[in-house]
Amino acid sequence: MALRTRTARAVEAQPGSARAWSIVGMLVLLMALNYADKLAFGLAANPIIAEFGLSDAEYGLANSAFHLPFLLSTLLVGFVANRIRTTGILVLIALLWGVAQVSMALATGLALVLFARVLLGASEGPTYPLVNHTAFTWLHDSDRSLASSLLSAGGALGVLLGAPVLTWLIFDHGWRTAFVVSGLISVAWCLVWLAVGREGPVKHAGYDPNSRAPSDDALEDARVPYWRVVTSPTFVAVALGAFAANWMISVGLAYGPLYLQNVLDMSPEGTSNFLVVQQVFTVVVVYAALGYLIKRMLTRGVPGRLARGVFGGACLVAAGLATVAFVLVPALPIKLGFNIVNSVALIAFPVGGTICGQITPPRQRAGVLGTYAALYGSAGVVAPAVTGWLAESMGQTPGLNAAFLLMGGLIAVVGALVLVAARPERDALRLAQYRRP
Repeated sequence: MALRTRTARAVEAQPGSARAWSIVGMLVLLMALNYADKLAFGLAANPIIAEFGLSDAEYGLANSAFHLPFLLSTLLVGFVANRIRTTGILVLIALLWGVAQVSMALATGLALVLFARVLLGASEGPTYPLVNHTAFTWLHDSDRSLASSLLSAGGALGVLLGAPVLTWLIFDHGWRTAFVVSGLISVAWCLVWLAVGREGPVKHAGYDPNSRAPSDDALEDARVPYWRVVTSPTFVAVALGAFAANWMISVGLAYGPLYLQNVLDMSPEGTSNFLVVQQVFTVVVVYAALGYLIKRMLTRGVPGRLARGVFGGACLVAAGLATVAFVLVPALPIKLGFNIVNSVALIAFPVGGTICGQITPPRQRAGVLGTYAALYGSAGVVAPAVTGWLAESMGQTPGLNAAFLLMGGLIAVVGALVLVAARPERDALRLAQYRRP
């Protein structure tokens, strides 16, 4: 009996086992909570602006205040996670989300709003690289693109489920109630994770610069100077791709509901319903279907340059053009359709994360993923401030239209760069020349 129990535990601990995918499921749920917490501020924008008398520029500042500590903590915690297990770090950051959301519910002016946003940004910043790093320790390389897509889909799931629930709480029970509820749910996740969460058995797996499909036992102790990794053309390209996609997310979370309600004259309920449809598309088409397509291409021997780089870049170009069309097309149904289609830009996150893992020695993966997330996170500092400034200086409707056109052009141009410059196999081989024990 004892032998059978040990055997069962050994099977559960294998990469790609049911236990491995259950851990991925918990991490997907954490990503959902991450985005629901962020969405609450955007959905409550009008009542918050009205209660505190905020201008468009001040509202943009409150959103940028979230993203600056987000960027810094992402970079710092990524390197810390190279040296300690991520299990406890995930508990700590989710607890801080709860504190930040409750602090927002208690805010009485702009200063306390900024405090709550800074705390939430600092604690949410490292989430995406940490959940990817943790998931990668449970999976073979061929499974990581799908897992990373599912983790990214967790954000869309948070919007999908959070939009109707948070809208109901905000407009039926007050916006402060929505923040309290979202904070308490984050704390509840911590309690479950303490019971079931841990890192997996393949901490040093996945890096082999001599193979298109990295093996799970290769170069366990290899290291490469960080600056060579983060200045490689492939890393720069995918970081810029994710930067453009995060620009879209940051503007969408902060100004999407405002645009739909104040520019397109949609009701709060109509806005919530549209966000649900948009996120269903994102989960089903962008993350599940496209993630599975990338996995199939890789298992059939398609090189990462095509399956990840060219394909991801093409999706960004298409998303940029759809964003421009969203502003210019007059018919509301077609306009909203383009705003749904531009979600294909979000494939940049799992594509970029898995490419970073493909070119980086495993011992350095958390730090490189943290750098990657910090770089794309900087879009969250700039995008809301630029959008708020345009809305303030040009008037809300023309300013927001200009901001969306700027965003579409940025996404399309960066997508073309990713399509040309992301060559993970080439850069992995080049970086291997600099590896050391």
